[in-house]
Amino acid sequence: MKVFAHRGASGDYPENTLLAFDKALGLNVYGLELDVHKSKDGKLVVIHDEDIKRTFDGEGLIKDYTLKELKAFKCK
Repeated sequence: MKVFAHRGASGDYPENTLLAFDKALGLNVYGLELDVHKSKDGKLVVIHDEDIKRTFDGEGLIKDYTLKELKAFKCK
């Protein structure tokens, strides 16, 4: 059976973060799964949901923020 790290090691670290991906590389997994969305200024952003409310201290859609604005939010 092939096991993928869904959103990195998201059971132990904030999902879809560099930390979660780095920690997942140390696990016995076949690969990593991630989701990509486009910001208001056309930049690619790795986040599972279209909305930031569940994972960041804000709310709204990824497509409505620039990359700089998204970087200002803190992870939950």
